[in-house]
Amino acid sequence: KKILPIFLMSFTLFGCSMGMIKSFVQTPELKGIQLKSFSAIDKQAVFDVAVYNPMLFSAISGIKGNIELNQLAIGSFSAANAGSLPALTTQTVTVPITLDSDTFIAAAKNVLLQREAKYRFLGDINTSAGSVPFIKQGNLSVQDIISALFR
Repeated sequence: KKILPIFLMSFTLFGCSMGMIKSFVQTPELKGIQLKSFSAIDKQAVFDVAVYNPMLFSAISGIKGNIELNQLAIGSFSAANAGSLPALTTQTVTVPITLDSDTFIAAAKNVLLQREAKYRFLGDINTSAGSVPFIKQGNLSVQDIISALFR
C-alpha cells in the first residue's frame, strides 16, 4: 500500500522536472539559407542552411521538412548532422531537397513571370529535448537561381 503513493509522487516529480527542463531549452534558429546547386535532371536542389544552437550543450542532430516556392510545395528535405551541433555556435548544414517535378515546373514558370522566388521552409529541428518546429521564409532573386543553374 505504501508503494503506490511513493510511485505516484516520484512519477509526478519526474514529470514536473521534465517540464522544467523543456522550459529551459532554447529554440535553435535558422540564420540563413543559400541555394548551393540545382539540377532539373536529377530533380534535386541543394541548400546550405546555417543553424544556430543557443543552448549551453550540444543538442541538435538533424533537420527535416518541406519547402514551398511561391506558395507551391515543391519538395521535401532531411539531413542529419555528422555529430551534434556544438553549444552556442552556428554551423552550416548541407540540405538536399528532392523536388516534385510537376509542381516544380509550375513554380519555375511562376518565378520567371514574377521575377522573384519567395521560399518558405517548414519543418522540425531534431534536438535532444525533442523536435522543434520552425518556419523560415525569404526571397531568392532570379539572378540567384540562374547563377545556381550554371555552377
